[in-house]
Amino acid sequence: MPPEIKFGYCYLVDMNPPRKSKPGKVRPVIVIESTDVLQAGSPGVVIVPLTTQIREGNILRVRIEASALLKLEKESDVLLDQVHTVDRTLFLKELGPLSPETMNHVTEGVRFLLGF
Repeated sequence: MPPEIKFGYCYLVDMNPPRKSKPGKVRPVIVIESTDVLQAGSPGVVIVPLTTQIREGNILRVRIEASALLKLEKESDVLLDQVHTVDRTLFLKELGPLSPETMNHVTEGVRFLLGF
């Protein structure tokens, strides 16, 4: 059974198979879908994936680090330009919440990406 899915939390998700610019494999993602939409129960969940391939100075990335609450294996970048909708059944494990400050950087980055 998939974990309860919450806005601003990080999860391991099965993103296989990779296609063109879509990242593949089991990887951490951040849920950016609003709580109201999540509670409405749609089968898809809007996420942004993470990568451990760190790139400095990229406006479409937000750096996050592991913490006592956020159980990442390595420092990672949020790939803001890789917004995806994934099926709820692909969520494997909760890794924890982002700090409010980091989640604010993520949401501001998505607004920038979308021109809001």
